[in-house]
Amino acid sequence: MKETKARRELLLGAAGCLLFIIGDFLYAAVGRNQSADMIGLMKVAYLDMAVWRMAASIVCGAAGTALYYVGFHRMHKLLALHLRAPAQRKWVDGFRFAYLTGTVCWAYVHAMFMNTALVFKFVFEKYGDMQQAAEIANRIFYCNAGPVVAAFLLGDGILSLVMVVMIWKRMLPLKNTAQRVFATLCNPLFCAGIIGNLTTLLPWPLNQIDNGSESLGHLLVLALGLILLREMKITGELESA
Repeated sequence: MKETKARRELLLGAAGCLLFIIGDFLYAAVGRNQSADMIGLMKVAYLDMAVWRMAASIVCGAAGTALYYVGFHRMHKLLALHLRAPAQRKWVDGFRFAYLTGTVCWAYVHAMFMNTALVFKFVFEKYGDMQQAAEIANRIFYCNAGPVVAAFLLGDGILSLVMVVMIWKRMLPLKNTAQRVFATLCNPLFCAGIIGNLTTLLPWPLNQIDNGSESLGHLLVLALGLILLREMKITGELESA
């Protein structure tokens, strides 16, 4: 296995996650004076947002998903090469299941979030009834609940579980407890749940960081992949591939 190709693909995956973060900010970040009120799952602030933000966010989600696959597919290959013991294989398989679920679901889910927000905006602009516009958009959202639940439970949940187990069972090359504690935050659930929620306590605009914290967790998984790649180069594991 060539180290330069593996590193390039991991970095492409990280770029895809960065596109996710940009798309999240375009979709969800609000200004200092914009309303934070919600009607169901619809932010009232969507009514003030420019349409180009939603359109650009959809593009970021679609392009990001393609690059996400490249990076996570490469990391799976590294894990499969590094973790060969029978007891470790189930976690490698879990990683594969999680990233394939993410590849299938994330572009769809991201676009669905944008489109329901656009329905809310356009119906309100046409008929001037905020409650009715929100009801229509929310009903569309609920009809798409299946892929959303699959993406978050499988793409986020299983990936986060697998990464935490790999870290604390010392399957990843982390040298001490402090590194393992920090690495535990490097997954979508812990990053969003801890780092993201803490940033909501900060003043604007720092409180908007939360909007990209879940996608940041995916990016940090690939950062652990780069650490694994470096260690595998040192130990000569790449040469046996």
